[in-house]
Amino acid sequence: MPQETRILERSEIETQWKWKLEDMFETNGAWEAAFQEAKASLPGLEESARTVADPPADPTKLRAAVLDALNRSSASNQLLAKLYTYARMRRDEDNRAALYQGYVQRMEALEVEAGAIEAPLRPALLALPDGSLESYMADPAFRDYDEGLRILLREREHTLSPEQERVVAMAGEMRAAPSTIFDMLSDADMKFPVINDENGNPVEITHGRYYQLINSRDRRVRREAFEGLHGTYKKYANTIGAAYAASVKGDIFNAKVHKYESSLAASLAPNDIPVSVYDGLVEAVHAHIPALAKLLDARKKLLGLDELRIYDMYVNAEEGFQLNATYPQAREIVLDGLAPLGKPYTDAVRRSIDERWIDVYENAGKTSGAYSWGAYDTHPYILHNYVEEFDSVSTLAHELGHLMHSYYTNSTQPFPKSDYSMFVAEVASTVNEILLSMDLQRKNSDPAAKRFLVGELLESFRGTVFRQTMFAEFERETHAMAERGEPLTHDALSALYRGLNERYYGAAAVIDEAVDAEWSRIPHFYRNFYVYQYATGFSAAAFIARRILREGQAAVDDYMRFLSAGSSVPPIEALKLAGIDMSRKESVDSALDWFDELVDEYVRLFE
Repeated sequence: MPQETRILERSEIETQWKWKLEDMFETNGAWEAAFQEAKASLPGLEESARTVADPPADPTKLRAAVLDALNRSSASNQLLAKLYTYARMRRDEDNRAALYQGYVQRMEALEVEAGAIEAPLRPALLALPDGSLESYMADPAFRDYDEGLRILLREREHTLSPEQERVVAMAGEMRAAPSTIFDMLSDADMKFPVINDENGNPVEITHGRYYQLINSRDRRVRREAFEGLHGTYKKYANTIGAAYAASVKGDIFNAKVHKYESSLAASLAPNDIPVSVYDGLVEAVHAHIPALAKLLDARKKLLGLDELRIYDMYVNAEEGFQLNATYPQAREIVLDGLAPLGKPYTDAVRRSIDERWIDVYENAGKTSGAYSWGAYDTHPYILHNYVEEFDSVSTLAHELGHLMHSYYTNSTQPFPKSDYSMFVAEVASTVNEILLSMDLQRKNSDPAAKRFLVGELLESFRGTVFRQTMFAEFERETHAMAERGEPLTHDALSALYRGLNERYYGAAAVIDEAVDAEWSRIPHFYRNFYVYQYATGFSAAAFIARRILREGQAAVDDYMRFLSAGSSVPPIEALKLAGIDMSRKESVDSALDWFDELVDEYVRLFE
């Protein structure tokens, strides 16, 4: 598909490049029928939860009532997840579509209603006679729920009474509002300026085009794209600041009512992640900021700049190699890179391509960026905004990692154990990125290619480990500020963000004023304490990918066990299946030591 300067409407995109959401629901009418089915099931869900809350004295009847409640809850959640996924993905095709905006709003309301009905089940289970849950965990009939019951027991002290949990659940729709406001503002309402590209052609800045522009060889284009994007967000400074502050306060509300010492602790607890892992990541990254400065100083010299600015950090210093692959070419490049994972893996990847599990190109109103998502009882999907450059090829490999993680988990685990945690979610995607990079380095003898690819790998390190850890620091401090009673005004947030940029980049770069507003365009900040997992995931993936390349099939077999584990074990235990213990700070240090080595190699390559 040729590159366009005009943003195409969705109707102008050829069918072969669009995902086939009909695999979830053949028609909107089928979705509507399932919606009504889900709504009609709620009284039965409520009755089963009530039975557990007022349990029968007979142990046999009690066991049956508990199993029935868990089965109903699982079936309800599975259908609700499928309904919401379809609604949201349809909206993501074109955020201007009022029909699907309505679908999402209806689903958010239905999920809150279902959550309020189901909320008393957790405290009711915990109120059962001593030893009941432990006995169910050992019962084969409860095999699908044993890990969930273990987590429930661990969270006993943070579980409220049935009525209190119901009230908290009813607040869920309000807590989701800041994220929805941000999405509508950023993806549907904002209009970004038009700038001239390297050839003097007018190009409208979009989320999808921004990274193409910021990687331009022309510094003017980089600067104008950077300032144009962030200048637009700055115009909405007060609105976005208020939305983010509301989101943070919602996180704190949830932590306080569930008796956690902090919103950070509350966020990490469901995945059994100690706060020390979060803090240890920040500490480890701080120790390697001098190597980051060395990389940025080398990039400044290689680009021939007197001073390096934030918008110069993305462009690769090597001009002699480009990977301007069409999408069909990109698919084959990625499949070759993933060959070390074995034929069953690459066959499944090819199936996802051939059967239209991927939405390829940008269109007007489409959600920016890329993600993988799907329904348990169909298959995962990928939303992409492909352009003909290396970053899009790497993103394809990345999202296919997510897709295959879900594919293996859903094929192996029952629904209650299929939703693997965010702590491990970025591992599979990054393994694919690293394997792709190493394969391309191996196949390209051209020194320019080597310099480009090592530079891109280092940029992945910078963008994923250093940048996401900086984001994690921002989140940790904004929540701490609010917990101390300090106001989260736009000015305060921008000052905090600028200070972090000075800490990470100030030794080697000039910190532009426009960067102060960058925090306001980061959608992941509305998923509290999510971004640190990119950094821990990259660190784990660096170990796993290199192990696969060194050890071959034995490492692949371990990795497939990890991909198939889902939430059948805690996330740190799942990663141990692949050979790495992320509870140890040394695991992050190992990845950062590799970064230091790559920086030295990179400098030598340009000598």
